[in-house]
Amino acid sequence: MRVMSKAAFFDLDNTLVHRNKSIAAYAEKFFDDYAKVLSEVGPEEITDVICSQDNGGYLAIDSPYKAIKVAVSTELHKLFLSDSNIKVEDVRDHWINKFPEYTIAMKGANDLLSYLSGQGYHVGIISNGADKSRKSTARKLESFCNIEQIVSSESAGISKPNIEIFTNSVHAAGFTPDQCWFIGDHPVNDIDGAGRAGMQTIWLKGFHRWPEHLQRPNYSIDDLDEVKSILA
Repeated sequence: MRVMSKAAFFDLDNTLVHRNKSIAAYAEKFFDDYAKVLSEVGPEEITDVICSQDNGGYLAIDSPYKAIKVAVSTELHKLFLSDSNIKVEDVRDHWINKFPEYTIAMKGANDLLSYLSGQGYHVGIISNGADKSRKSTARKLESFCNIEQIVSSESAGISKPNIEIFTNSVHAAGFTPDQCWFIGDHPVNDIDGAGRAGMQTIWLKGFHRWPEHLQRPNYSIDDLDEVKSILA
């Protein structure tokens, strides 16, 4: 017997918003703001440096830095601005404050959020990261008004894939895990975590390979538009 679900929770980066496309848009702003001190450097080179440090929103295991914001700002400053009077702290503030403004939605994301809300679904986001950046990024979605709940790992004090961040978020919304879907791109942090918490899972392919040892998701999709038919 199929469980009647009335809540859909999403990851944010590379699920509702396209991380690398957003970085490319931000790199144009970085280039414009620091053009006077950048020599023989274009937005493409800036994008490459940020993407290499950002690693899809997951700090590389062997990174010498403690956070993505530190990695991005330090490397940008070291490679492009070290001979200027601009401080690395200035670059960090620029990243923190400006990057969310250049958020690019994932294809089909805004339409899906509107559809789910119209169908009576509670729509939420559970995302690892700083609370300010998660909310600032989500607010740039055209369908932000349809999002009823945003939970960051910072505000929860727990990070995905710990099952408590999923169960606590679900219970706070008035649901049990088996009444809820979780849609995300990361096999471990999103799908395995939500699945072990008792949620039904939809894996958005294209950003990570599926580890052989993990239990498969309830559904795998190539495009967010497929979620509608699954939940119908």
